Amino acid sequence: MPKESYNKTEKKQARFLGKQWQIVKKITAGKALKPDIMIVKRGQQFLVAKDFRNKGWGARYIWGPLNLLYEKFLLKKLDGVANIPQVIGLEDYNCLLISLIEGDEIKKCVHLLTKNSFDQLLEIADNLHSRGVLHLDLGHKSNIMVDQHGNPAIIDFNSSLYLPPNSFFRPLIHLLAKIDHYSILRLKIKFRPQDSNPAEKRRVEFFLRLRKLWIFDRLLRKITNSAKAGSHS
Repeated sequence: MPKESYNKTEKKQARFLGKQWQIVKKITAGKALKPDIMIVKRGQQFLVAKDFRNKGWGARYIWGPLNLLYEKFLLKKLDGVANIPQVIGLEDYNCLLISLIEGDEIKKCVHLLTKNSFDQLLEIADNLHSRGVLHLDLGHKSNIMVDQHGNPAIIDFNSSLYLPPNSFFRPLIHLLAKIDHYSILRLKIKFRPQDSNPAEKRRVEFFLRLRKLWIFDRLLRKITNSAKAGSHS
């Protein structure tokens, strides 16, 4: 998640879906090709807005719409899966509105994690994979949220990959799903070492060694980049 920034001199309202929303928190990416991320409120409803409308021409009219349409496509593939954001709407093709996931990023909620938290996280990942969606960035701790009861959720799918879950792609999905699984186990070993067993530690050590191999890294990048490009066409 980008560094949080809120300037009280900025406007405190924004218009989405034909209505005025109060800006509760504004998070800026600080990069031309990253959206402004805002938490907005109307009545008792809270949403997250990923907004390219104040970016430069290229980001606003080309990169932003492609980026947000792809994330919307992925989230729609995951309709009905619990503990991930749900699509609310798309504003002007350069602002995506999604449901707010309660809680905070995992590294700030270590004290809330329970023995079952990572089993729940693995189950969410399995549900993604069954729909053909591979997150591929669960090693980034800001992509995993934890609520006050220690229940995890997964966010930020704009770097994820979709492969049709058919017999042709199933072996590749199964292979790439290990990246998500090992990333989750790595976090488990870091944050709940008392719940980790030797077999899990060996699997993570093997994954980390394999990831350092130049040919594996290049192959993985080629597979994911090619598949993402195909999904945009």
